[in-house]
Amino acid sequence: GINAEYGRAGQKQLFPNGIPECGTDAMRFALCSFLTMARDMNLDVLRIEGYRKFCNKMWNATKFAKMQLGDSYTPLRQSVMEVRPADVEFSAIDRWILHRASVAISEARAGFNEYQFNAATTAIYNFWLYELCDVYLEASKRVFYKGTDAEQTAARHTLYTCLDVGLRLIHPFMPYISEELWQRLPRLGDEGAPSLVVAAYPECRGVWWDAHLDSTMELVKTIIHTARSTKDAYLESKAKPEVFLISSEPIGAFLTVMEDLVGCSSLHLNPSAVPIGTAVGTVGNRCEVHVLVKGLVDPEKEIARLQQKRSATLDQATAAKEKIDKHSEKTPETVVRSDQEKLRSLQDEVLTIDAAITNFRKLCL
Repeated sequence: GINAEYGRAGQKQLFPNGIPECGTDAMRFALCSFLTMARDMNLDVLRIEGYRKFCNKMWNATKFAKMQLGDSYTPLRQSVMEVRPADVEFSAIDRWILHRASVAISEARAGFNEYQFNAATTAIYNFWLYELCDVYLEASKRVFYKGTDAEQTAARHTLYTCLDVGLRLIHPFMPYISEELWQRLPRLGDEGAPSLVVAAYPECRGVWWDAHLDSTMELVKTIIHTARSTKDAYLESKAKPEVFLISSEPIGAFLTVMEDLVGCSSLHLNPSAVPIGTAVGTVGNRCEVHVLVKGLVDPEKEIARLQQKRSATLDQATAAKEKIDKHSEKTPETVVRSDQEKLRSLQDEVLTIDAAITNFRKLCL
């Protein structure tokens, strides 16, 4: 039919040398991720290939975990997801990733129950890639290399739990690689299943549920992104400048995490004074990010860039003010509060930019 002809033409154009090998697990995961209520499926081979690379990511994550757990590691009798150990002091980042594991379990189960397999695959994929691999594994390296015995014990239990949960979650979609990796892990004390095929699927018992911590971590991730973007805009990728944060938010527990993931020599929260010669990034009105670039950038060019940014921010503030002026008595209170908060955030950002311009002008003297 027409669709078949269209597909063959597209295949010749995109894959002149043929479709690359992707593997059974990647294919199954892709097919389930495409399943929606619609009748047609636009099968994207490049996306399937991406899931094959995702399999490699899982393999490398498990390999890293095995190295950090060591041959002598013995899991607890019951899963940390079911019973919170009283004698283990988990850090903020440990508690956050265990909360995210709880969210992944809840969303994956909801996807199965509602026959929304694409929702289940999305929840599992996001947990593995964007939360476990991109954040927790990177943040845990400092603990495994420099942490105390108590910190390392908590990190090992957390890492093992996340791998065990992650492999159980993804097993219905990727049975081969998940089984292979799970067989390489030590067993929980009360685990009697010889295979993932007959092992219990994870349940969310709410032991680690913490919406406030999750909200704080979302801010932390935004600060990390802002700091890295600011740093990359002025300095080469290998540079490790000092970073200064001005914020009233409760982010102190994540300072070492931010320092590691930003890639700076040191990170200071709410110092008595920020040195002259910093590039500034903002996270609304919740945090100012100052990256020390003195001697590494042209102050006059930076001033010109900041003035352009100030102009654009003022335009956004003007538009936000005009929108507020058009509110009526029928405007929902939630919309009014949201728009007012946005205007205050933009106004605060303008003040931060003005302070940065003043800072760089001092370098021109």
